[in-house]
Amino acid sequence: MDLQVSCMLGERRFTLQNPIMPAPGSYGNVIEFANYEDLTRLAALIPNSMLSTDGSPSINNKFARVPCGFLSAFGPNNISLQTFIDTVLDRLPDRIPVIVDLKSRSMEEMAELAALAAQTPKIAAIEVNLTCPYGVPGPAYWQDPAQLEKLLRMVRESAGDKPLIAKGAGGLYPLAPVIHALEETGVDMFVPFNCISGLSVDIYSRTTQGGGYFGPGIKPIGLSICKEAASLTKMPVIGAGGITCAKDVLEYIMAGAFAVQVGSANLTRPDFMGRLLDDLAALMQELGIKSLNEVRGVAAPLKTALF
Repeated sequence: MDLQVSCMLGERRFTLQNPIMPAPGSYGNVIEFANYEDLTRLAALIPNSMLSTDGSPSINNKFARVPCGFLSAFGPNNISLQTFIDTVLDRLPDRIPVIVDLKSRSMEEMAELAALAAQTPKIAAIEVNLTCPYGVPGPAYWQDPAQLEKLLRMVRESAGDKPLIAKGAGGLYPLAPVIHALEETGVDMFVPFNCISGLSVDIYSRTTQGGGYFGPGIKPIGLSICKEAASLTKMPVIGAGGITCAKDVLEYIMAGAFAVQVGSANLTRPDFMGRLLDDLAALMQELGIKSLNEVRGVAAPLKTALF
């Protein structure tokens, strides 16, 4: 059973030992999970999103459990990229790619972060969060194609030859102009879906908690966006949204995903992804699938309506 996935990034072949990696924000700084999971089994290791400064962990709620998932509102509770490099990176397995997800308050800060990552040999790839500027009033860069291209050109130059991944905005947004900007600026891979805005209401305290909603309930949205993105670009697309079992992984691959990021399920049990790999191998054997590459993008619309 071959779980390996590979693609071409320009003239380079990019290969992962399987398609399963954590989504940023769901796996801490990675090292915390080493006691529960064999990290060397995963496709890649992705810690929490990072700024150039250390955050301030607080007693404020970061998550709210809601039906079919979670609401997240992290705030700047991350460690900085430099702190991660200094205190965590060397403790992670050498042979597994480490991908850092970057967020910033300005284009210049993002470029500086990308340059630091590019100078760090053990960092294999850079993921840019398109919801930036982070914590600054005003529209996100993805909402202005000219601004988005400017950001990505700066980051591409700073990243050198490191593979560059763009992490899509939260919610629903027009894919075509964003993908055009990614292709024009040399971005290598695309994670088109993140989360959608949500709200919970406590009827006893009469308070609300808002944030990004993620969990099993968003899988149909994530699948739809993944399939659309894969139809619009030759860039490898990384699927994300609501993955809780091996069947979900295969659905994303058949919708066109190169690999997948797992988020909320990691919050339900810390050894989830190792179990998911075992289940994926068993499901592929049951279905007679020898390689994930043979079923990528094969899902086609039904020829007759369901209702």
